[in-house]
Amino acid sequence: MNADLATPAVPRQSLRALLSSAAEPQIVLTWLSRLRWFAVLGQVAAIIVASWMLRIDLPLIPTAVVIATTLLTNAILTAWLAARTAPAWLVPFMFFLDVCLLTALLYFTGGPANPFATLYIVHVVMAVVVLGPAWSWPIVVISVASYALLFKFHVPLSRIPSLRVLNAGTWVALALESGLITYFIGRLARSLRQREIELQQMRERNARNEQLASLTTLAAGAAHELGTPLGTIAVVAKELELAIAKTNADGDMTEDARLIRREVDRCRKILDRMRVDIVLDITKQSRRLEMDELLESVLGDLPEEDRPKLCINRGENTQTVIAPPRAVQQALGVMIRNAFDASPENATVELATVRRGNIVAIEVIDQGEGMPADVARRAGEPFFTTKQPGKGMGLGLFLVRLVAEQSNGRW
Repeated sequence: MNADLATPAVPRQSLRALLSSAAEPQIVLTWLSRLRWFAVLGQVAAIIVASWMLRIDLPLIPTAVVIATTLLTNAILTAWLAARTAPAWLVPFMFFLDVCLLTALLYFTGGPANPFATLYIVHVVMAVVVLGPAWSWPIVVISVASYALLFKFHVPLSRIPSLRVLNAGTWVALALESGLITYFIGRLARSLRQREIELQQMRERNARNEQLASLTTLAAGAAHELGTPLGTIAVVAKELELAIAKTNADGDMTEDARLIRREVDRCRKILDRMRVDIVLDITKQSRRLEMDELLESVLGDLPEEDRPKLCINRGENTQTVIAPPRAVQQALGVMIRNAFDASPENATVELATVRRGNIVAIEVIDQGEGMPADVARRAGEPFFTTKQPGKGMGLGLFLVRLVAEQSNGRW
């Protein structure tokens, strides 16, 4: 047979893999334990109504044993959840246990004649929500089989309630099932969705941290490789400047040598800005920072020709913030340089601080045309830039985003 047409055999899942298929065991078991406490109260109330109000002679001791078993196992489950992380296999185990306990309770209380026999559907719906097909189908099978067995094996009621009472019981059971599915299972599904969102955000943060580690290595290597030739150029430029001074040569040559040294210093500053390792240890860098100190340091980092074009607007109650000084200073420098690049020539850029509740927002407002929606979505990705080749590496907004997130802020 042609290998391209052969259908590969689907491997059978191991028991361990099946036991690990439950979604977020801690969340599921927490809501399941709450549902079981509610079930215990409902079972006790139903027994009291049937025995005292409807005068039905029920085997109280066996039913009390079943309810006590539910109560005891739920107390153990609650204590387990409080003390340690629950294993995934505990979720399907609790479903099977509850189906068995419901079957035992129905066995002693009339079997299929009990209007609450349809509560099996609650376990089936919960299994479909939180377990994969590998476990939801066994729950369906055992529920259907248990209900079928009750037709032949059960303790008959000593007194058959009237049709009116049975109809009322059926209505109560339907209302109870609808309420349980709407509230408990709905809340459980929302909790699982929220947990999935948190996990996705955590995966994205971990991916950015891995990118950061790679960029740190890249920046350190670039600084190491370029540091030596830049130092050599600076020394040669200084010697050239001294030699020109001794020969009383044209002053333009002396100015050219000084220009080389200034450009070397500028290159070194650019290398310092490429270092993104400042965000690796932000929690230890954070301290109470005077806003005036921060704004002064940001202004000092700007080229002299750009300082008059920066308009600082400090809002009320923004005197201090808790932040890592160097990281925030570098992030603001990136935003201001981007703002100047996006604005028309000689246009002003505004740096504003605004207090919004417990948050101090720092905004950089340019005079540009704005970003298209597709560019705005990708802003902050490493190595994504809309600038011309040689004008930027696409790491600036990535750094800003990391500083904001790791400082418990947002951008």
